[in-house]
Amino acid sequence: MEGSDILQTIAEIAIALTGFTGIVIALGGRTGSAFSGFALIRFRVLLAASLAALALSLLPFFLHYLGVPPGTTWSVCSAVVALFMVPIVIADIRSFRRYSDEIPAFERRVAPVIGMLGSALWVSQVANVVFLHALGPFLAAPLWFLGFSALSFTRLLLGTQEPRSS
Repeated sequence: MEGSDILQTIAEIAIALTGFTGIVIALGGRTGSAFSGFALIRFRVLLAASLAALALSLLPFFLHYLGVPPGTTWSVCSAVVALFMVPIVIADIRSFRRYSDEIPAFERRVAPVIGMLGSALWVSQVANVVFLHALGPFLAAPLWFLGFSALSFTRLLLGTQEPRSS
C-alpha cells in the first residue's frame, strides 16, 4: 500500500508519545488534582492529538484490508479527518473561552497561527475528498496531529509556567 512505511512510523511515534506522557505524569508525581484549568486542557489535547495521529495512521490499513481501492481509501480517510476536526474545533473554542484568563502568553500568540494552519488542513481534506483522492493531502493530517502532540509533549517536559497576560 502506498505510504505504508510513513503511516507505520507515525503510528509508532504516536504510541511512544502517548506512553511517555503517562511516564512523565507518573514520575512527575502529577495527579488529576495537580492538573486544573488550562493545564488539564493542554494535557487532554496532547493525548487526543497523539491518539488521533495513531488512529488516522492505522485507518488506511483497515480500509486496504477491506479491499477498498486506493483513491477511495484516501478520500474516505480525508472525510474522516474533516468530520473529526469539526467537533475538535468547537471543543477547543469552548475551552479557550472557559479558561481565557489562565491561558499563558505563548498559547495566546500561537493560537491564531494554529487556527489558520488547522483551517488549511481542513480545506485540503475536503479537496481530497472531492477532487484529489490522493495520499498527500491525507498524510498531512496524521503528521499535523503528531507534530501538535510532540509540541505539547515538549511543553509538558519543560514544565514552562508563563505569567498570565492581562
